[in-house]
Amino acid sequence: MSDSRQHDGTPRGGSPEEAIRAYVAAWNAHDSSATVRCLAPGGTYVDPMLPGPIAGDDFARYVESLAEAFPDVAFAPEDIIVRGDRAVLQWRMTGTNTGPLPEFPGPTGRAVDVPGVDIIDVGPHGIVRIVGYFDQVTFFRQLGVELQPVSGA
Repeated sequence: MSDSRQHDGTPRGGSPEEAIRAYVAAWNAHDSSATVRCLAPGGTYVDPMLPGPIAGDDFARYVESLAEAFPDVAFAPEDIIVRGDRAVLQWRMTGTNTGPLPEFPGPTGRAVDVPGVDIIDVGPHGIVRIVGYFDQVTFFRQLGVELQPVSGA
């Protein structure tokens, strides 16, 4: 079997599952550059904590900020389902909030263990698009943040 990585460790021409495993490994290494390299040119990342898609340097800063807020953050893949060039990655994120979180008064010192799912499109040059979903209610409750109900319109 041929190696599907270029000299910089970026998956190229491998299976979607190989690209996803490299992506998770980059997150778990807290390596923002490697995480960005998992994306194809023009590849984007979206999750509920963001106002819209991000890429490149913005994605690197996002990875760095999560690793700063949760220095022990880890993603455990629970299942990967692949159909063609699209995959669903079911994961659990664990970590302890000992660093700053944007728009929070300070670290809570609390641990989180939240489930999530990424819908990932993979092309010949890496991951084209990631759309992530995670249990925000559990995340904020575990951090000790009181959620206020939104009044209906």
